[in-house]
Amino acid sequence: MRAAAERSTEPRQLDLFLDGRDAFLVHEVVTSLVVRDRVGAETGLERLRDEHPVHPDLPALALLVAAMNSRPPSPATHVTVTAGIEAVQQGLAPAARRLLGEDAATFLQPFWQALAATAASLPFDEAHPYAHRSWLCQQHGDWPAVRAAVEAEPDWATRPRLRYRLGLARHHLGEPEAAIRLWLPLCWMDPALFARRAPTLPSAILREGWEAFERAVSFDEWLADTTDATVWFPAWLLLRHRGLVHLFRADEVPDAGAAAGAFRHLLSLVPLESQGLSDALVRERRALQQLSPGFFRYYLDVVGQRRPRA
Repeated sequence: MRAAAERSTEPRQLDLFLDGRDAFLVHEVVTSLVVRDRVGAETGLERLRDEHPVHPDLPALALLVAAMNSRPPSPATHVTVTAGIEAVQQGLAPAARRLLGEDAATFLQPFWQALAATAASLPFDEAHPYAHRSWLCQQHGDWPAVRAAVEAEPDWATRPRLRYRLGLARHHLGEPEAAIRLWLPLCWMDPALFARRAPTLPSAILREGWEAFERAVSFDEWLADTTDATVWFPAWLLLRHRGLVHLFRADEVPDAGAAAGAFRHLLSLVPLESQGLSDALVRERRALQQLSPGFFRYYLDVVGQRRPRA
């Protein structure tokens, strides 16, 4: 805090549009907010309001100061928790980011924690997907709590949003392969959700693979009859990252159309390729060809590119 006080006496270029007293009073309130000194923030706000009643930062500062006296929504329902989330997202968060800068996340953390505690007894509800402890704990990076909240739901494996959140938790807890196992099936379960999240996934294999997939498959003939190309991403990726074959079992792949079937066949094909031509390899290739002639041709092209040249 001594360093912060010393910096407050130094001239700042941004203060060219404010008089020195004006800037000092704003800084006083901001500093109190950062350390969650409620009394100091209220006192500083009153002083600023008395001396500069039309200061442009007064409304945002007043919102942040008042929030320190706020209580969690009651009763705890999906509707009340959702309203609390909207209040943070639409009011507190923008004001905190603008006035507190890098300290905004620290200031907001207790609000997310309070909402998470309030939502602890609420089951996951698709109509109110954010009013759940898993999402709220995600906002302040409590990954063990995110994992526990998801796994407490008896049907989490069939809920795409919950699978996505659990994948984030497992990745941040040092289990990147477990995260891939959770995320990749979303391509069949909820293609739109995966496509929205893929560009920001913390897994470089999936994130960079998705970028390459979008560039590569726009006009491939094996996608001609596909309403959503995302469903083919797992099979496409497996041809390029063959180590992924060890993360999945064929009996885990859902019966979700030709794209999922192609992925299932590749789980058997990829290990067989390293063993040379065999009846099993021919049989699996024939099954893939019958399933999707277009993708089979693409598969052969990729395999051909991997063969060493004489």
